[in-house]
Amino acid sequence: HSHNDYKNEIPLEKALENNFKSIEVDIFLSKENLYVGHSWFELKKNKTIEIMYLDPLWKRYLANNKTIYKNTSLYLLVDVKTNALKTYKYLEVILNKYKPMLTHVSSDSLKKKAVTIILSGNRPPINYFDSYDYRNVFIDGRLNDIGKGISYKIMPLISSDWKQTFNWEGLGLFPDSQKGKLVELVNSVHNEQKEIRFWASPDNQKAWETLLSLGTDLINTD
Repeated sequence: HSHNDYKNEIPLEKALENNFKSIEVDIFLSKENLYVGHSWFELKKNKTIEIMYLDPLWKRYLANNKTIYKNTSLYLLVDVKTNALKTYKYLEVILNKYKPMLTHVSSDSLKKKAVTIILSGNRPPINYFDSYDYRNVFIDGRLNDIGKGISYKIMPLISSDWKQTFNWEGLGLFPDSQKGKLVELVNSVHNEQKEIRFWASPDNQKAWETLLSLGTDLINTD
C-alpha cells in the first residue's frame, strides 16, 4: 500500500512499476474540483484526482488490454478530507467517465475490474448506498466493523491505526501476546472475505516480513 502516494517523487508510476496493490490519494473538494494533497496549503491547480490518477490509469487501461495488472485489481484508496457527502457527489460524477475500468456492484452482483475505488477518511455512511442499483465505490472499514455482518461487496477492506492495538515498533522480536492478537484480527477479517491493512505500522523490512508472514494483506509504506 503506497501511503500518501502523491508525496512520492514520481506519484502513481513508481508504485505501479513496483506492483503495489494499493495506492492512497488524499482529496479536498474546493471550487467544484477534487484536489490532491495532504493539507489545504498543498493544493495546486494542476493536481486533481483526474490529472494525477484517473486519467493516467485510464490511458494505461486502454493501452494494456483493459487491465492495470494482469491478475488483480488495483485499489485506489481515496482518503476524503472534506465533507463526506458533498465530496462524494462530485467524485461520483467524475467516476462516471471511467466506468468500464472500475470494479462495481450491480443488482448485488460484484464485478471486479482493473481499478477498485475504496473511500476512506470522511466516508459516506454505508446505508447511503442502499438505494443504488449500480455502485462503483466501496468503503474502507475499521476494526469496530468486524463482526457486524457488513458485506465484502460494500466493505472489502478493514484498516486501522497500528498504534491503537500494538506497541511493537519493528525492533527485536514481536511479542507473542501481540502476535496472537494480530493473528486473531487477520483471521476474523479473512473469515468475512475481506483484507486488512494497518497505517502507522513500523516501516522497515523486518516489520514488513513479520506482518506478511502473519497474514496481513496490505503493507503500509512510504
